[in-house]
Amino acid sequence: MVTKTKTNTTINSCTPKTCTCEELWSVSQQFCLERMSEEVSSNTYNLLDSYSVRARRIAGTYARLYLEIERDGNRKIGDSSKKGRFYWMALGAFASKTVACTLEHWTLTVTKHGFVVTASDWFGQGNFWLFQDIAGWHHYYSKFGSAVFFNCIDKRNTNTLVPQIKSALNKADWATDSLPKINNLKSNNYIKKGFDEVKKFEELPSSNKVKSQRAQAQYQNVLIIAQHEQGKVLQPLIYEQWRHTLEVDAMGLAGPFAPAVQLIFSSSCSIPQVLATGITPQRPKTVDDPNYVDKYVSRPDSNIVLYNYKSRMKWINKAAEKFHGLMQKEEQYMLDQLQTMAGWYDDPDKFYPFN
Repeated sequence: MVTKTKTNTTINSCTPKTCTCEELWSVSQQFCLERMSEEVSSNTYNLLDSYSVRARRIAGTYARLYLEIERDGNRKIGDSSKKGRFYWMALGAFASKTVACTLEHWTLTVTKHGFVVTASDWFGQGNFWLFQDIAGWHHYYSKFGSAVFFNCIDKRNTNTLVPQIKSALNKADWATDSLPKINNLKSNNYIKKGFDEVKKFEELPSSNKVKSQRAQAQYQNVLIIAQHEQGKVLQPLIYEQWRHTLEVDAMGLAGPFAPAVQLIFSSSCSIPQVLATGITPQRPKTVDDPNYVDKYVSRPDSNIVLYNYKSRMKWINKAAEKFHGLMQKEEQYMLDQLQTMAGWYDDPDKFYPFN
């Protein structure tokens, strides 16, 4: 699908001092749309055709927001002294990379819309609209700051965006079907509580005395935002659709031919070949080798029902726990993976029939 949109061309025409909350939300929504697009001529953009490229750009954007290296044009909006505050962004980067790997699986690249099922469409839909939601919150907080964010948190609504951005968003893939289901990107208690933890992290000094408190704020941020993205976005958008539940079951019946349901904490689609000592071996071995640690992978229980929110959240919570442990105990390894993914934010598009 191709969407052509035009954006505002007046430099520095909108600042927190002179703009309404609705205008500022339009700035963040424009960022989200442009990140999913390529500029084809002056001030004119096409949405990326490839769902997997979108997923890799999303992973890159999440990583950049976590690492505090995101930019808006030539201006850096991150604050390196506050790195770690957007904790869900780090987990989200690994999750979107997993979506990209799934979309690149041979069963979903035989044609644009997958083999037998249309899984590539609903993976693409869920990832795209989750990004439009969650990246907007984080971009806004990062660009305009905590005080402006909390002052305007209840004013986000796709129906009140400035006309150009509202029109562009309404032309995006699946918009007519998606926006009502995700409440037009309005705020809720999960968003408020999740960003309360961001603020709490910011306000705690970066000293060893309060290190555990900062880590607790990060962990709570992941758990709360996970409930938002799974319960308020993906559940009504994807998992409650009867066709998608049938397709999830069909993929389960495909067994080894279907993409594996797992979350790998690596920038690669493969399980990291890392020894317990942290040293990469000279010769490749199987992941069953006892010298390897399966701590870089999170897999659900065999009886998981993916489209059941409570069943899925059991796995998400375990994945969050594993992620948190790695971020605390193997921070440099995790940062290296995030830094690699951060470079994907402007990957070039690929075109039909490939994902």
